[in-house]
Amino acid sequence: MKIIRPGLLVQVSIWACCALIFSCAPPPPPPPPPETAGPQTAEEVFALISPIIQPLRVAAASKNVTISPADRDLMISQLGQAVAQYGGTEFGRQALARLGQEIADLALTFSRDERYRATLICLDAHNVLNMSSALLNRLGERAQKMISQPAVRTRGFLEDKQNGDLYAFLELLDRQSGKIKTIQLREGEESDGIQLLRIIGRNRGVRIEYLEIPGLIVDIDFERSGM
Repeated sequence: MKIIRPGLLVQVSIWACCALIFSCAPPPPPPPPPETAGPQTAEEVFALISPIIQPLRVAAASKNVTISPADRDLMISQLGQAVAQYGGTEFGRQALARLGQEIADLALTFSRDERYRATLICLDAHNVLNMSSALLNRLGERAQKMISQPAVRTRGFLEDKQNGDLYAFLELLDRQSGKIKTIQLREGEESDGIQLLRIIGRNRGVRIEYLEIPGLIVDIDFERSGM
């Protein structure tokens, strides 16, 4: 015959009640979702990516400032990283589009100032953003053609007293190699892709045409201080 102590019955009853209470209690609420890291608006993204093109802004503000190959490569690399990081969201794409528009505006500034290498850097940067612009493409084509043409300076004039011919001395600077060549032409003559159309005024300057780019006619003043 087994004897059951009253205290043991009380303990068993308490444990059973506790188990019943816990089994009927609602589950605890889920933990709050973690806060989303990183920018969440186009303005926030733009504030992060805007400094990437600072070398372009600085160069556009001063004609004495150029963009080094190292700065160009770093900028292109950082723009690629920005596209990979923010191009997957709508607000990120908005920020990238805003940056692309600024790059296009800077390219137009460089093109107007005849700074063709900087224009091409803008074109490369714009292409990294996977954006298309008919205007920027035209500026790039013009820049490519102009870089292949020499920069011309008027260095002086010489009149042949015997036959009355007037010669202009032109200095041609190869934009790619940096080499300088001096030629002399009379009106109507051509050399090295340059035609001398006319001598302006009393030896004040010359009007030339780049033969590789039909219709591109430029007036170049005589730089007396450079003699």
